[in-house]
Amino acid sequence: MTQLKTLRHELEKEILQRGYSLSSFSRLSGVNRGVLSATLNSKIPKPISIHQLDQMNLALDKPPGWLYDLFIEECFSAEEKSNWRRVRSLIIRCVELQRSDLINRILYLLLDDPSYIDEVFRLAENLIQKEENLAILLYKYVIEYERNSHSERLAVSHYRIFKSLIGNNIETNLKAALTFAPHRNLLPVPMQLDALLKLANIYYSLQDWEQAVNMADELYRLSSKAYQLRMQARQNHGVIPFLDLERPLVVYYGQGLLLKCAVYEEEEKYDKAQIYVDLFADLQWFEDEHAENQYYIDRFRFYSIIHTMNLELLTGKEQVLDRYLQILEQHPQEVLPSTLIIIEAANKYGYNVDPLLSRYEDIIYPADILDYLIAGSKARYNYQDVTIGINRYIDLYYQLAIYYCDRNVYDERLEKILYTLESTIEQYNRGRIMDCLHLFKRLRKLTESLEKQV
Repeated sequence: MTQLKTLRHELEKEILQRGYSLSSFSRLSGVNRGVLSATLNSKIPKPISIHQLDQMNLALDKPPGWLYDLFIEECFSAEEKSNWRRVRSLIIRCVELQRSDLINRILYLLLDDPSYIDEVFRLAENLIQKEENLAILLYKYVIEYERNSHSERLAVSHYRIFKSLIGNNIETNLKAALTFAPHRNLLPVPMQLDALLKLANIYYSLQDWEQAVNMADELYRLSSKAYQLRMQARQNHGVIPFLDLERPLVVYYGQGLLLKCAVYEEEEKYDKAQIYVDLFADLQWFEDEHAENQYYIDRFRFYSIIHTMNLELLTGKEQVLDRYLQILEQHPQEVLPSTLIIIEAANKYGYNVDPLLSRYEDIIYPADILDYLIAGSKARYNYQDVTIGINRYIDLYYQLAIYYCDRNVYDERLEKILYTLESTIEQYNRGRIMDCLHLFKRLRKLTESLEKQV
């Protein structure tokens, strides 16, 4: 009982030093006198609740969290099995105080009794929306002690951690994806749809076309199955399955098709890409009560127009360029991905796109790439990851450098492009460093050639 006596000894010492009797301290703290007596003076002390300890802390003018370390030891004393209700209240209070050190200590002590795993998981689910960073500590506990490798709560725990790790560094995202991906099929359907979309975007940003297509296929199949089940239930006048999704179901269905189209564009399989353009061009048949269903159907129709022009440009149809530029005037949010395609086509077929580069210089060279992309990602029309935008900027600067080198143009624009390309790769995707080295070799040859001309 050493820990129990130590906790009470500290309380008794402070109460006596300040000259309080049990009655006066009861009035000051709001803790019932009988409870105080049973807690401090009984041979078998009554357990203190975290709320009571907080009341005493406040009355003694102590900082929040005072004696929590001793309280934790009391909760896990060898004399009795720990009480989950008491431990739960303690964890919640530690979350409120942002005391990750104490939470880790509690979870370490819980390791001796894996029977609490379900309780810890449910608490984590209650905390995840408000305190993600601290809830993640609880999910890690679940992963550590879940013995059923096919457990849904294990898959959900991996998914929560995966989501928390996704950021703007493409290589970090890959590590998170590799750890999480094996668990994706055990998730509930709504989480699985969101997970597949995130995985597809990560692999797309990494230019891992095979995995991006695999995830897009899974996304398409799962969203199709979910839609069919909803339609069957409606036809049979049954209860339509509720899907708690971040976005309307049509987004996941359409994105599965759109991602495959984008990959085939990258792989120069233009006939295959056109097949998928035609599939997401008209989704008017996709029924859903979601308030934004029609909005996204219209967005996919718009994307079909953009990607049709992409394919025309990439197959040498320069005449579409004027119409493309007119559309960009009306939809500036498409300037970044469209400019990348236009420059690629210009490098392939020798188009002159200097007017485009002058017109959108502020978007091509934003003061801060990340700030620009984050601001855009908050817009209603944008449901793609910021990392895709970062990778597009890397590709754009790479293509721009080629564009100017091919025209024997060496001035401040080319220097700016190469500097920005190098710094962007350094910050977000070091795997593309060879692109920089390749361009620097071309630049060296260009400068040597220009010097000879002089």
